[in-house]
Amino acid sequence: MLQLSEFEPEVLYAFPFRNEQPGTYVYHQHDFLELSIMLEGYSDYNVEGQWRRIVAGQALLFNPGIHHQETQPPHTKSLQLHIGFRHIALPGQAPNHIPFTDSLISLGDYQAEFIENAQRIVAESQRPTVFGHSLLIQAMVVEQLCWLLRSLPENNVSSDYVGLQHGNANQDQLALVNAATYYLDAHYNKDLTLGIVAATLHVSAAYLSRTFKTIQGETPISYLTRLRMQRARQLLVEDATTVSEVAHAVGYQDPYYFSKLFKRYFGTAPTLIQR
Repeated sequence: MLQLSEFEPEVLYAFPFRNEQPGTYVYHQHDFLELSIMLEGYSDYNVEGQWRRIVAGQALLFNPGIHHQETQPPHTKSLQLHIGFRHIALPGQAPNHIPFTDSLISLGDYQAEFIENAQRIVAESQRPTVFGHSLLIQAMVVEQLCWLLRSLPENNVSSDYVGLQHGNANQDQLALVNAATYYLDAHYNKDLTLGIVAATLHVSAAYLSRTFKTIQGETPISYLTRLRMQRARQLLVEDATTVSEVAHAVGYQDPYYFSKLFKRYFGTAPTLIQR
């Protein structure tokens, strides 16, 4: 019998994302676990240098340190659920590691329940002001993780799965910052302001900025600028494209302003690092 009395994962976010715009997002990793579940359509994922197409009904699990990025091909769209979590340990495994042999996980007999519960999480995420919203999301994510753990090959029924102690950070604050980080990662090429991000996450701009800086050590706009500059440098080095095109690709409408910002950030003009 599965014992959950000590199974207390910390849910960092449960973030549905409907993508209807083509583009490639930043190649990145996390220091926590992330589930990415494809519910509608498809997109392409690069996981540690290997590209594959992920279609509706499939799910990816990224253990900490696994690099990944997503591309939404032109004329396509997708609906995905991204769940970030940590503070779990499995017998014989490092903390925050679930030993699937591949990031594209096989759910076996639990596929239907896993996808159905993911759809329930997406539906509940649209009602952030309803009583008990956060508690219900937490409960449904724990259920999602139970289906995931049942899918482990040769799973030795886990009465000895244990939860790690929660850190000092407030769970709601961590969830907010991680949702904001994911949103910025996914929309860095759009015309964003702090107010837009805060409104999307249903908090005030001042609270978002203060909380983000406390946990991440920088403001959301500083984080966004760093993302844009890193992506711009990558485009300039790898692609035969103009500075103006790169500026627009990373969210700047004014190439002159972009060039000034790039030079301030890297100490050299963007034209000098083009291949």
